[in-house]
Amino acid sequence: MFGLDQFSNTQKVIREGIEEKLHFGAQVYISQNSKILADFALGHNHPPAIDTNKELSSDTILPWMSCSKMLTAVAIAILNERRSLSYEQFVGDILPAFSCNGKEEISIKHLLTHTSGIRLLPLQWDKLSWEETVAAIAKMPIERDWTPGEKAGYHIGTSWLILGEIVRLVDGRGIDQFLNEEILAPLKMEHSGISMTKDLYLNSGLDISGLYRTDTQTPYSSLEKYFDSVNLVRPGASGRGPIKELGVFMEMLLNKGSYEGKRLMSERTVEEITSRQRQGLLDLTFNKTIDWGYGFMIDSKCHNRSYPYSFGTYCSEDTFGHNGNQSSAAYVDPEHDLVVCYVFNGMPGEYEHNKRLKAMNDAIYQDLDLDY
Repeated sequence: MFGLDQFSNTQKVIREGIEEKLHFGAQVYISQNSKILADFALGHNHPPAIDTNKELSSDTILPWMSCSKMLTAVAIAILNERRSLSYEQFVGDILPAFSCNGKEEISIKHLLTHTSGIRLLPLQWDKLSWEETVAAIAKMPIERDWTPGEKAGYHIGTSWLILGEIVRLVDGRGIDQFLNEEILAPLKMEHSGISMTKDLYLNSGLDISGLYRTDTQTPYSSLEKYFDSVNLVRPGASGRGPIKELGVFMEMLLNKGSYEGKRLMSERTVEEITSRQRQGLLDLTFNKTIDWGYGFMIDSKCHNRSYPYSFGTYCSEDTFGHNGNQSSAAYVDPEHDLVVCYVFNGMPGEYEHNKRLKAMNDAIYQDLDLDY
């Protein structure tokens, strides 16, 4: 429970959420100037009715949901730095089957900035293999009246599977292997990854848990559906690990590509992916104007007083990071040399989560006396 005493407001938000049955527990990791200020968990792994329920720990492996997108974005950035690909390169140059139905001029940059116009694909994702899913996305038409780069709308999964396929085609390794060898292992993120087999869950002896939908009459775990899927690798959603390990990844970004003497990327590359590459465009998914880097959301209070999945009231305008669907947040506030990561294990619906998210972000800054 390291740092718990310093974060009384943060602790209050978590405990009130448990009482309101929004979640059953949460993990928190916060560091500033490379010094760990908080690394704790509160609550339990499961709903009270489950007999095997136990206290959530800071070592529990939990899903990160769309925070996973940052890992895939960094994989692309590493390949760009090695000149294996370029952001301006058309996707069809690498994956020829993609170059059809209005998608001929979609570039890797468009995928990373959510401006490609391939947001929605009516598939049962859990029923298709990786190859079948990529093929289906490659055949899909671009959205009506959409010019890549001129319109914006958050892409939940389609573009990120294509980015994962680009990594495989360019590098030869699957995206999960690439991330393990190029990012997770160098950062000693030993219990993190974007794929996890049912055998690992059952037999590893690790404390692995899921997220629970709490906006239903009977909460149910995300692990159940995950293990029923044909494809367990989703570069935009299937990342998981203790939230403190995601914190290490964010500290590497705060340190401009370096962590404990290991350099994963150049300073220039980190500055490029975490600065505004898409600016002032209305996001048609969230119906708010939100700025983006290459795979990273940038604080957008300059456009909106509030917007879904923001980093809160008090963060600086250069804050960057990502959030996970109704559950997690991970961001860097460079002005304050601050890394904030947390995950709630309950998904209470968009409205309740965004209220919880704002309360959590504001509480953290209040506890750090940065609420100005």
